[in-house]
Amino acid sequence: MKPYSRSIFDLFDGKRRYEVPLFQRQYVWNLEDHWEPLWEDIERKFVQRLNGAASTPHFLGAMVLDQRRVYGNAVPVQLVIDGQQRLTTFQIFLSAFRDVCAAEGQQAYAEECARYLQNTGIMENEKVEKYKLWPTNLDRKQFTDVIDSASKDELNKRHPIVRRKYQRKDDPRPKMIECYFFFYGQLLAFMKSEEHSQPLPERVATMHEALRGALQVVTVELEGDDDPQVIFETLNARGEPLLPSDLLRNFIFLRAAQKNESQEELYAEFWLPFDDEFWRALEKQGRLLRPRSDIFLQHYLTLHRRQEILISHLYNEYKDWIKASNPFPTVKGELENLSKYRTCFRELVQPDPNTPIGRFSAFLRIFDLSTVYPLVLGMMGAGLPDDELVGMLEDLESYIFRRAVCDLGTKNYNRFFLTVLGKLAKAQFNRQNLRAALVEQKGDSVLWPDDARFKQAWLAKPAYNSVGSGRVQYALREIERRLHQPRAERIEILSALTVEHVMPDEWIEQWPFANGNRGVTWLEQFDKSRSPEDVEATAKRDRAKHTFGNLTLLTQPLNSSVSNSAFLIKKPEILKNSALALNRYFQDKENWDEASIAARGEELFAHAAAKWPYPAAVAAQ
Repeated sequence: MKPYSRSIFDLFDGKRRYEVPLFQRQYVWNLEDHWEPLWEDIERKFVQRLNGAASTPHFLGAMVLDQRRVYGNAVPVQLVIDGQQRLTTFQIFLSAFRDVCAAEGQQAYAEECARYLQNTGIMENEKVEKYKLWPTNLDRKQFTDVIDSASKDELNKRHPIVRRKYQRKDDPRPKMIECYFFFYGQLLAFMKSEEHSQPLPERVATMHEALRGALQVVTVELEGDDDPQVIFETLNARGEPLLPSDLLRNFIFLRAAQKNESQEELYAEFWLPFDDEFWRALEKQGRLLRPRSDIFLQHYLTLHRRQEILISHLYNEYKDWIKASNPFPTVKGELENLSKYRTCFRELVQPDPNTPIGRFSAFLRIFDLSTVYPLVLGMMGAGLPDDELVGMLEDLESYIFRRAVCDLGTKNYNRFFLTVLGKLAKAQFNRQNLRAALVEQKGDSVLWPDDARFKQAWLAKPAYNSVGSGRVQYALREIERRLHQPRAERIEILSALTVEHVMPDEWIEQWPFANGNRGVTWLEQFDKSRSPEDVEATAKRDRAKHTFGNLTLLTQPLNSSVSNSAFLIKKPEILKNSALALNRYFQDKENWDEASIAARGEELFAHAAAKWPYPAAVAAQ
């Protein structure tokens, strides 16, 4: 490597080009973290020059460049390995300086500045090579608009301020456009400032001299034996840490170049969708929020390596996998595989409620469970018939749901689902093998509860507390769907519903026992003023009130209005205001007690066992 110290003008002087590899990330610098600090550095040197103070050159950062071979009349070009954000910002700054000079009648300096923005003379491809810098595909339009407009007004015409209806703020313009207008405003204000006594021509000349000599950058130019990827991995842009997906993108496309595979074609066909904002949006995983692209790549690599992968180790794990296993004969094959599973993953995180995958994804979100994603991605990518895949999703949901109702925990799910994934990958992805892998597990940490254990938990466990109200609501909604007869109209529930205790949580005042006695309060249990029979009856009722048999769905307004009311007051209000089949059950009920709760629990369980079944062949053994 050879380092060189250059001024901003030196960077762009003469006939030369800098090309940002198409696979690098878009322009991401912003006002607070980058443009303002850069302007403060530049302004400080302007002021020192105007005040006649001696100063040493100020260092504005470094760039790593790799010389490319060119032929014929092509303009010499260097590949930007690191520093594209800074290099792009310098070009935008110089464009703003050119246009402010032109607007203020300093035409000579405007024309001088134009030399550092565009090449002239003979070229192989003038449309591209006239630009000193050639950004990534997604940034080219806004960048060339900045360079070509040559005035603030023209750029405003190309990128007008827009405010959508009912919005309080203007829509943000592309980052490069915002960058230009920031520097234009700062430069114009500095030129017109009354803080300095020099006339405008002298002031502009001094600013020009500062740019020529007082502001320096270091360019590191690679030589034949230098590995661009190794260099890239050790560097970072100012204040903008690289995501694992950024590192992977560079690793993949630099290998494509080494194998003489077309980077342009591979990028356009396979990687371009990754530049969608969807993939940089943050997604909750565990307690943390992470970019979707990184979460996908973590699950993708877990699927292929069949071992737990930490996001912090994602890049190195991927690189080691490719180098050690050589799983794809070409980079195109590698990207085809990534693209296939990217589509699958998007179906999981942006679910369509009308598809089996979408419904299963909604279930996983309610149960806050992403550890099963690698297994599900493997199933989705296996090319299974629709009915086979649907059956496997049903079995997975049954396994997860039954364990939740039985309060068996999720602690070992990471390792367990990786074990199941390994078995299916080794044998074959199909429902028979999945069922076998789920059923053969023993011990509470991994077993698939059979009907007997599921029923015991359904009738006795305090589901509202142990399963959680959101998951109870999901279960009751699914049972509601089953309660509609096949010949009846299919009705979608659009209202926001809440879980209601038919016998309320606070039941003692309004819900006496059959013998007329009131329930026993917490304090009364200790002063022994109540009979042991009433104490036991109270405990029994407290155990029953949170079970499925006592839970139903109501809208929030209805829930609040009936709340702790007695059953004979609550019942007519529910029947009058609720259209749910779940609540028709109460039509012929004259009272509601522990026996009523148990009977309804039995009826609901019959639907639950059918919705979340245990394999019949195993149950029959």
